[in-house]
Amino acid sequence: MSRIKQIFKNENFEKEMRSVISNFKEVSRVSKSMDSNFYSYSVNDETVTIEFPVLEYQLNEHDTMHAGFIATAFDEALGIFASFLCDGKPSVSINISLNYIKPIPKNDSILITAKVTSLGRRFITMSGECRLKSNEMLTNTALATFAIVG
Repeated sequence: MSRIKQIFKNENFEKEMRSVISNFKEVSRVSKSMDSNFYSYSVNDETVTIEFPVLEYQLNEHDTMHAGFIATAFDEALGIFASFLCDGKPSVSINISLNYIKPIPKNDSILITAKVTSLGRRFITMSGECRLKSNEMLTNTALATFAIVG
C-alpha cells in the first residue's frame, strides 16, 4: 500500500486535518483572515477539500474575487495539506502555477480540492481544483510544489 493510501486510511484523518486547519488559523494572520474550513475528503480519489468564503474585502472592481486572493486560497489549501503530510516538519511553498478559468462571484464560497502528485522526503507536489460551492463550476486549477524544511 502506498504512503498516500495509508494516510487516507487513517481513521483519524478528518480529525487531524481539522486540527491542522485550526492550528494554521491560530498562528497565521493570513489563514485567519481567509477563514478556511475543512469541507471533505475522498479516500478513493485521495483528495482533501477545503472551503473558503468569498469575503467582501477580497472583491475586485468587478465584484468578483481578486486573482491574488484566489492564489492565496490555493496556497493556503494546498499548504495546509502539505503541512499535514510532513509529519510535523515545516513546509514552505516554492512554486505555484494557477490557471484562471472563470470569475468567482461574491456571495458564494469556493472549494479547493488538493491532490498529491508526488510525495518525497524533501518535496511535495500537488494539483488543485477550485469550484464554486453553489453549483460546482470549475473556476481555477493549480499546480504547486512545497519544500519540507525540517
